[in-house]
Amino acid sequence: MEQNSQPKWEGNVSTRLAKATADQIWPLLNDFFNFRKWFPSLSTCYGINGTNGEPGCIRYCAGFSIPPNDTNQPVSWSIERLTAVNHVEHSLSYEIVDGNIGFKSYVSTVKVVPQGGDGQDGCVIEWSFIVDPVAGLVLHELVRKYEVGLQQMAKRMEDAVESGSRFCQPGLVRYCASSTPLASNGSHEEHKISWVKEKLLTIDPIERCISYEITENNIGFNSYVATTNVLPINGDGQNGCKIEWSFFVDPIEGWGFGDLNSCIGNCLQFMAQKMEQAVLSG
Repeated sequence: MEQNSQPKWEGNVSTRLAKATADQIWPLLNDFFNFRKWFPSLSTCYGINGTNGEPGCIRYCAGFSIPPNDTNQPVSWSIERLTAVNHVEHSLSYEIVDGNIGFKSYVSTVKVVPQGGDGQDGCVIEWSFIVDPVAGLVLHELVRKYEVGLQQMAKRMEDAVESGSRFCQPGLVRYCASSTPLASNGSHEEHKISWVKEKLLTIDPIERCISYEITENNIGFNSYVATTNVLPINGDGQNGCKIEWSFFVDPIEGWGFGDLNSCIGNCLQFMAQKMEQAVLSG
């Protein structure tokens, strides 16, 4: 009773990322069930209830940064519930609902703040918490643990963004191919290989838009340029999204425009279904 009558502990830490924007860091933070990929002292983190990244979902975390209040238990663990998410403000809040580290009435908020007028001058991650005084710990030592952990987490995230961006720069060329069975000849089945080489022309992470062109192929495409754009539905983007795929190309021998447009439309529907399944299973 005496411990609960003391003023609550409050802590605030922040760190700046010079090489990653808020739009690049936010999806990593909002991946609530996979926090261990970024936070160095977590050995385990996985979802136990709800949909990842949506308010109400619950994760289990275990690690070694904060010792358990029961020395007979070798692992420190907590069960945490996501209470609020704001994709526009790049912020989330969560609470600890159970655990063995002595945290009571713990609530935390993490926010990614863009830097620069256009948000392209890096970002700052702010992490604040409020909790009842924790037996065996001192507030400034706890804040220091958060500060060190946040700095290490930010470095991992920034490295991941920087590494991934090297594979998404204009000028990169990819090779795509598909195999179509032809009439079998006895025990041997022949296949036709259709292939293209495609060069990335532009990429705009803010507008979620890329453009590319076909530079070489064996399917008769000349002067083909395509643009793909992901558009949020409604202002807050929480009612799903739609993918738009536009293209122009010289007339193709053996194809009608309607047939080509229908083919690309079917490919887009298949691709969108696969992406949605991957997000839901993630």
